[in-house]
Amino acid sequence: MKYFIKKDTTLLNLILEKNAGISKQKAKKMIQYSDVLIDGVRTKAIYSTEVKEGQTVEFTKKEAPKPAVQRPDRNRPVVIQYEDDAILVAVKPPGITSAGEVAGRELTFHKLLEEFLTFRAGSKVRLWAVHRIDREVEGLMIFAKSDEIRELLKDKWERFTKKYLALCENRPPKDSGIISTWLKEGPKMKMYCHDHEVPDAKYAQTEYTYLKPVTKYHLLDIKLHTGRKNQIRAHLSHIGCPIAGDRRYGADTQFIRQIRLLAYHLEFEHPLTGKLMNFDYPPRNSFFNPSQNEDESYKVV
Repeated sequence: MKYFIKKDTTLLNLILEKNAGISKQKAKKMIQYSDVLIDGVRTKAIYSTEVKEGQTVEFTKKEAPKPAVQRPDRNRPVVIQYEDDAILVAVKPPGITSAGEVAGRELTFHKLLEEFLTFRAGSKVRLWAVHRIDREVEGLMIFAKSDEIRELLKDKWERFTKKYLALCENRPPKDSGIISTWLKEGPKMKMYCHDHEVPDAKYAQTEYTYLKPVTKYHLLDIKLHTGRKNQIRAHLSHIGCPIAGDRRYGADTQFIRQIRLLAYHLEFEHPLTGKLMNFDYPPRNSFFNPSQNEDESYKVV
């Protein structure tokens, strides 16, 4: 797309003006994922970049380089807990997106597993993600080895048992309970709790049990009754118990810490055999010991 500028403006306003009805979020993505040339010169552009009357602006699709095959090593482990001809259960590290579309050279855990299995087999291997966990969260994920198996698993998703461990900054008002709210996404993709149904909100239920104090923190066992975006994080913040490191949902902001939320238990029926499958992933010692005096970094795969 090439435009001749008739009056001073910004790149964001230019896109909004030239594409009637487009949302600001989509306009920002168009700029983010485009190479921008102003008067023929490639420019490192952002939404607020100013363009002047008489200039020309051209947007071309940015070619994302293909990521190199990520073979596992000591610093990039692939932890597979179970695998057969139908399913695979693996441990997603913190700091990597579960699945879906991501920008640039970032590799999702889904693609990492596919590339590892392809390298191991010597031929192309495909996986289908059955569910997701947040980028910041570590823990168990299920993948199907065909689209048909994924659909069988998703059809019974409500019968799965999904448990998490959460290390919180405060003790909950009760030692056990069920948090029930309506969740709706707000500014900056943050989820907000509502005590009644509102437009575009989804009902969410989170069950928790207080386990024990851990230094100055409090360990909770979490069972999901629904699977909404950021559900546990938003719900624990809602009752005044933000998860350690979860700055988005009210945790201490003095240091950047890894979010202490772990998907540690899965229980479900095998989609083909009907056998009850149980998987547990115990937390590492570092899970219980957030840094008290410096920033932490995710070990991004």
